[in-house]
Amino acid sequence: MKIFRTKNKQANFWLDVMVITVFLVGVCYIFFWPVRIAGNSMAPSVNMGDQLIISRFMGFFDSFSHGDMVLATIEVDGQRENVVKRIVGGPGEHIVIIEDFLYINGQRQNWVQLAGNDISVDIMLEDDKFFLLGDNIVTSSDSRHFGPIPRRQILAKVILRYFPLSAIEIF
Repeated sequence: MKIFRTKNKQANFWLDVMVITVFLVGVCYIFFWPVRIAGNSMAPSVNMGDQLIISRFMGFFDSFSHGDMVLATIEVDGQRENVVKRIVGGPGEHIVIIEDFLYINGQRQNWVQLAGNDISVDIMLEDDKFFLLGDNIVTSSDSRHFGPIPRRQILAKVILRYFPLSAIEIF
C-alpha cells in the first residue's frame, strides 16, 4: 500500500509506516484509554497500581449490565473525581442492601460480596440512574455514600487489566 510516492523507495516506505502508525495510534486513542488504579476500593478484583484498558467506545454505546466494571465521574467535596466501580443496579430497579446482602427487585444476589457492610440502602432507581459499588465494601466510597449516578457520568467500560503481567485479565 503506497500512500505517498517519491523517487526514493526507502523514503516511500518510511512515510507509509509513519502515516499508518499515526492513524493506528489515533484510532486506539479514540477507542481505548489506559488507567492506573489509585485506591483499594475494588480489591481484590483490581488493586492499587494495577493498570487497566478502558473502552470509551463501549462505554458510550454499550448497554451496561450487572457486574460490569466501569469508569465513572463523581463529585466529592465539590471536586470531580474519576472512579472505577462495579454496576449493581440499573434504571428502574429496586435496590436493597441489608447487612451483608444485596437484593435487586426482591431477588437476593449472591455474586456480590458485602461482608462488613454497615450501611443499609433501600432505593428505587430512576430512569437513567445506576447504582455502583466497590468490591472492597469496607473501604469503598460508592453509591451507598454518593447515591446513584446518571448514565452520562459513566465514561467507559473496563475491558482489560494489562499490568501487572502476572495478573492479565479480560473483564
